[in-house]
Amino acid sequence: MAGLVSVGEERMADLEARLRAVEDRLAIIDLVSRYGPAVDSLDGQSLAELWAEDGAYAFDSVTLEGQEVAQLVDLPGHRAYVEAGCGHILTSPRVEIDGDSAVAVNHSMLVLRSGESWRVERLSANRWELERGHGGWRVRRRTNALLDGSRGVPRLFDRR
Repeated sequence: MAGLVSVGEERMADLEARLRAVEDRLAIIDLVSRYGPAVDSLDGQSLAELWAEDGAYAFDSVTLEGQEVAQLVDLPGHRAYVEAGCGHILTSPRVEIDGDSAVAVNHSMLVLRSGESWRVERLSANRWELERGHGGWRVRRRTNALLDGSRGVPRLFDRR
C-alpha cells in the first residue's frame, strides 16, 4: 500500500508542477499582451504595473528606469502617435521559464493612421526579461530594437 501512496504523491507533485508551468506561461503572455492597450490608452499607471520597481525599458537610444517607465505615455513622440491614431500590436511571445525568472521574445508593430488607412510605422524585436516576485511576474528589463537590418538585433530572439 505504501508504494501506491508514493506513486500517487509523485503524480500529484508532477501535476502541480505542470499546472504551475502553465499558469506561469499564461501570466507572462497576459503581461506582454497588456502593454499595447496601456500605451495606446495613455495609461501610465497600468504600464508601470507591468514592470518591477527597479525594472528598465530600453528602446531607440532611450532607457527608462523604475517609475520612469510610466512616463513613456507622456513623451511628445508617443503622444503624437496616439493623437494621429495608432496601435501597438504585439505578437504572442515565445516564453522560456527558469524558476523565478523568464525570457519572452516577440515582434511588435506600431501601426499608424495615414489618411484613411493605416501603415506599419515601426517593426521591432523585443526581449522581455521577467522575474516572479510577491505580486507575480514583472518586467525586469525590456529591450526593443527596430528590425532595420542592423547586426545583432535578431539576437534579441535568442533563447536565454
